[in-house]
Amino acid sequence: MDRSLKWRTLALLALVVLCVCVLLPTVRGGQLPGWFPFHKTINLGLDLQGGSHIVYSIDLDKAIDDRASEIKNDLDTQFADEKIEATVNTPSAPVGAVTVTPKDPTKRAEIAARIPKLFDADNLSSITCPAATPGSICYRVATKYADTMKKAALANAVTTIRDRIDENGVAEPSVVQKGDEIIVELPGLDAERKTRTRDDISRAAKLEFKVVAENHPYMLKLYQHVGSVKDGKEYKSTDPEAQRIELLAEVDQWKPDNGGALRTDYYLLARTRPMSVPFERAVSIDCVRKNEISKAVNGMVECPRVEGRTIIRWYIEDLAKADPAFVVPDNFQLAYEQIDPTADATDKRVMWRSYLLERAIRLTGTSISNASGSYQPDTGRPIVLIDFNRYGSRVFGDLTAEIAGRKLATILDDKVKSAPIINGAIRGGRASITMGGSDAALQEKERDGLVNVLKTGSLPAPLREETVSDVGPTLGRDAIDKTKLSFGLGILLVICIMVGVYRWSGWIAVFAVVFHNLLTLAVMATFGATLTLPGIAAIVLSIGMTVDGNILIYERIRDELLLGKSVRGAVDLGFSRAFSAILDGQATTAAAGWVLLQYGSGPIKGFAVLLLVGVFTTVTTNIWVTRVFFDWYIARKKGQLATISI
Repeated sequence: MDRSLKWRTLALLALVVLCVCVLLPTVRGGQLPGWFPFHKTINLGLDLQGGSHIVYSIDLDKAIDDRASEIKNDLDTQFADEKIEATVNTPSAPVGAVTVTPKDPTKRAEIAARIPKLFDADNLSSITCPAATPGSICYRVATKYADTMKKAALANAVTTIRDRIDENGVAEPSVVQKGDEIIVELPGLDAERKTRTRDDISRAAKLEFKVVAENHPYMLKLYQHVGSVKDGKEYKSTDPEAQRIELLAEVDQWKPDNGGALRTDYYLLARTRPMSVPFERAVSIDCVRKNEISKAVNGMVECPRVEGRTIIRWYIEDLAKADPAFVVPDNFQLAYEQIDPTADATDKRVMWRSYLLERAIRLTGTSISNASGSYQPDTGRPIVLIDFNRYGSRVFGDLTAEIAGRKLATILDDKVKSAPIINGAIRGGRASITMGGSDAALQEKERDGLVNVLKTGSLPAPLREETVSDVGPTLGRDAIDKTKLSFGLGILLVICIMVGVYRWSGWIAVFAVVFHNLLTLAVMATFGATLTLPGIAAIVLSIGMTVDGNILIYERIRDELLLGKSVRGAVDLGFSRAFSAILDGQATTAAAGWVLLQYGSGPIKGFAVLLLVGVFTTVTTNIWVTRVFFDWYIARKKGQLATISI
């Protein structure tokens, strides 16, 4: 045996041992000593072991409204630089609207001519102003730009969701876009991991900073309507409906450190409680489903838990229907902060307080460069430290200098996390978000989850779970059982045909198939891949290609033997002349697999991945492994071999 063949034989044995070691965690279920170098396993896909199938929709209108806020900020800055006196607002309707109201009506034409120079028609289009905005110039985010934003938002959401799932260690999830929906499949998760992953996916992590509109006439009107009188040690409302739903009117007052006038912030406060609500409203808060009308009694449904912020919102909506003066002003919005009960509180229900905010977004999470978890030095409460990028540092510093003495709300996923009083400019480029609640373990868990989602980036708009279904593994078990049967029958037929036709050389082909399967599964385990039904189909197809390659080699060797070549010469020429045919076939298959990988999704992509792996293992098996066995057999006969069993 020459030295080259010896090294090739040792390399083959080493590769077989390596493949077995790589597959051991899969065979043993991961139960191996800590020192064992391989830990990744082959995971079963959703179709084989079950899991969750979730369909999300995305609130694309929110992304367009955010763009309108950016345009407002740009116009405010430009007008300030050019000393143009005009008020820029972003009304709630229509979506993406921006209104510019000149202080001097005679300047209207001049300003109207100036704006198109700042934003071209592809970004901002002129619209007819509603009757409620006399003297204003009205625009809207252009339809072409809005459509582009929607496409980009969906693509960005798919990437962000996939990154968040990867942060949770879920192997080979499926995240695909279908129309305006995003379909997520999570195979083989226990209940706790599934809940945590779904929470992280749905969390928009949309961080916004908005200015609190304290001492506003609208909130004063609400405060006076609800009423507040002292009843013993506590205050209670005077409005009968507010009393019924346990709604309170409160006031917060403070004196700014810079010596300004006394500031007053009126707000509403409500506890989360059970309520009897109309069927339509019960559907809106997922208390019942649309098809569960039988649960309604006289059109009402008993909901065991209605959040305080929902109670406040419904109360204001009912007031606005009766009196338009209670409609929230266009340039403002109501937001809510969750207040968890303290350890010594007698009433352990969660409370929600309202804030009236300016609609304009002053800064967003896109200005964050990093996020990390920490603790408050004085209280020990978990916090998230956020570092702004250069742009964010400058804007945040200018903003805090501008509103010194006022409150700045930090809003995460449409929930006010805090609204501290800004005593002066904050220039360090760093801010913090304090976790709410009284449970320290829950606070830390929420903090860690928030750090993860902020690091992967915020979603461009909030997600809504449209449907959630748990797929059981019954179909998978049937498929696995049938796959085992088909594999067994296939291997048996390969053995019978190859040994029957090619005699001893047929056993080399049988070993080549076994090695091919071993190498394919080892490659899958190395990358922690997921095995699905389409993947199994790709493996079966690659087995056929392996056998086909051996047949090409054997027939070439037979032809050379019939032409009178020696066994050594026939083997050399057989492998040499079959190589081009094998390579051409595998290159064609690889090209088809690459196209499927680039443009396919879901099952098609899984099939393409294993098909490409099969191309690699097939070429390796046909050209190298089979040749090692032939050379080893010929060398063993020491040149005395006159014929070969083929």
